[in-house]
Amino acid sequence: MNMPSLQVHQISAQLGINIYQPTMKMQQPQADMRIEQPAATLEINYKKSKLNIDQTEAFADIDQKSAARRTREWAEQGKQMLAQGVARRAREGDQMMMIENGSDAIARISKQNTSPPLKEIGLGFLPKTPFRVKIDYDPGNVDVNFTSSKPRIDVTANKPIMQHENWKADPYLRQKDSFEIEVVNFRMDQYV
Repeated sequence: MNMPSLQVHQISAQLGINIYQPTMKMQQPQADMRIEQPAATLEINYKKSKLNIDQTEAFADIDQKSAARRTREWAEQGKQMLAQGVARRAREGDQMMMIENGSDAIARISKQNTSPPLKEIGLGFLPKTPFRVKIDYDPGNVDVNFTSSKPRIDVTANKPIMQHENWKADPYLRQKDSFEIEVVNFRMDQYV
């Protein structure tokens, strides 16, 4: 005999989710930067150099003299010639005083005065020495002062710009649940 039985059929509910996942946009603007470089300060002070060349003595060696120098030399030469003339006259006077001693002083004096000494001829260089030209040199000087200036840098950072939307999740019922009970092997005539 077949016994009646119950069969239970159950179907679980199923949920579904639709997810909206948007992209995020991000921008990073460059920083604002300003750089300023002040000019450096350069200061130059200098004293001019001087070169003095004195060729007076070299020109004097070739008899190119100034009028003032020539006048001084002639005055000095005149004094010397005067002193020599006075000395010669005194010498000659002394020789004449001794004429009574039998010396031929008059003949000797006239011979000295009539035959001048011979001049020597020679080779010479002008100027006589290279040291006759006097050179005086003052190099001067140069003072250089340099002052550098530091650059001025101003930087302003910009915040990033972000654009985003919220994520969305939409749940929905994909399948409803169901529950069925079925009696199997049940006949009514058996129990009546």
